[in-house]
Amino acid sequence: MTPEEKYELFEKYCNHELSSEERLMLDRIIKEDEAVEKELKLYQELHVHLDVGFTGEEEKNELENTLKKIGDSYFSNKSIKQESKIIKMPVWLYAVAASIAIVFGVYFFNQGDPAYSDYANIPELAIAQRSSAQEEVKKAENAFNAKKYAEAEKYLSVLISQDVNNIEYQFYYGISLLEQDKYKKTTKVFQKISQGNSIYNHKAIWFEALNQLKQGKHGECSELLKTIPESAEDYEIAQELLKKLD
Repeated sequence: MTPEEKYELFEKYCNHELSSEERLMLDRIIKEDEAVEKELKLYQELHVHLDVGFTGEEEKNELENTLKKIGDSYFSNKSIKQESKIIKMPVWLYAVAASIAIVFGVYFFNQGDPAYSDYANIPELAIAQRSSAQEEVKKAENAFNAKKYAEAEKYLSVLISQDVNNIEYQFYYGISLLEQDKYKKTTKVFQKISQGNSIYNHKAIWFEALNQLKQGKHGECSELLKTIPESAEDYEIAQELLKKLD
């Protein structure tokens, strides 16, 4: 889940517009990551003060000028749409993001910080080994490659239960979890793989480093990157990321 998707969920929550499926998704994310619950509370507090419609021209101009002063490039040479549904993210959401950036000194508008999306090059799933579970294999491949990670997780879980020692299944299962922000489960999977001697050993370390990066845990990410050897496929990009984090 991208930050934009997460904050769209927050917005719908504040406006009581969540569907039952979205409500379950938000509850799961909060349960798995306490930091998200704190973000949501802060978001609600800011929402109360900022969700005022901005119907007047003077109010809209004032908002635009304020955001420009703190470095918000989103409003450069752009006009603010009156209909919030026309744009992907509503006007006041940028004010929320800007306010959070001021409070914490980093986050959304700090262009110098490396982001998970900059480094997450998700490999395509093409299972070479064919088993008796041909149907599940095909479903897993199709779901994963279509970025339907919740479905991929389900199918890969079935495959793992049938072949518990298959590291390929486990590796892609870990990525499916990571793409759904299931951080703790992701760590458990990648740590197990990285402790073995399979061809996915160093790949698992790299993706666990990205798991930490996605959570904003730069120290943990750096320590993992330092353990990736020169012989690893991801060594060069790991060094690049390491330099940005130092």
